[in-house]
Amino acid sequence: MNNKEYILVTGASGKLGKTICEIFAERNENIIFHYFNSNQNVDLLIEEFKKKHNQIYLEKIRIDLSNLYSVHYFNEKIFKNYQIKGLVNNASIYIKDSKKNNDKFFHKNMNIHFRNPVSLISCLINSCAKEKFVINITDNNLTEPYYQSYNKSKLHLSEFSQSIEGRHKEISIKELKPGKVLPSKNIRRSLSIFKQEFNKLIE
Repeated sequence: MNNKEYILVTGASGKLGKTICEIFAERNENIIFHYFNSNQNVDLLIEEFKKKHNQIYLEKIRIDLSNLYSVHYFNEKIFKNYQIKGLVNNASIYIKDSKKNNDKFFHKNMNIHFRNPVSLISCLINSCAKEKFVINITDNNLTEPYYQSYNKSKLHLSEFSQSIEGRHKEISIKELKPGKVLPSKNIRRSLSIFKQEFNKLIE
C-alpha cells in the first residue's frame, strides 16, 4: 500500500470536481482524481496541478460508477492500494427523464448518486486512516420537474448523510447542498461561491 494519505474526489474531471481538487491542492493535500470517460482531460488536469503544486502527490483512477459495485470491489481497487483519509462524493449526472428512459436509467442514477457513494463511505469507515472525513455533494433543489431520477437518487444520499452524521466518532460525515452551480450564465462567479461554501465546510 502507498503509505501517503490521499483524498479521493469522485467526478474529478468536471468543473465542480476540478474546483474541489483545487481547494485541497491549495491545502497541500494529496489527491486521487476519479474519472470515467475523460482520460485525456484528467491527464491534462493532473499536469496542470503538478505545475502549480509540485509538492503534492496526484493519482488517477477510472471506474464507471453507473455500474453497481460491492464494498469488496472498492476495497480491492482503491483502499488496499491507497491510504484514503478523505472522500468527496461528487460524481453526478444531470439528465432529464424522458419516455426513452427506463428502470435502467433510474438505477444508473441510484448507483452514481447513492449506492456506490454509500459503499465508498463504508470502506472509509472501516479503514485504518486517522482523522477521516466524507463530504457528500447533494443539491438544495431536488424538486426540479422532469429530473425525477436525479432528484430521488440525490435525496437518498441527502437523507443518508443526515441519518449518519455524528454517529461515528472516528469519521466526520458532512453534506454540502450547493445552489445551482452549473450550467450558469456566470460560471466563474458560481464556482467562486461554491468554493467559499466548500472551504467553510472543511475549516
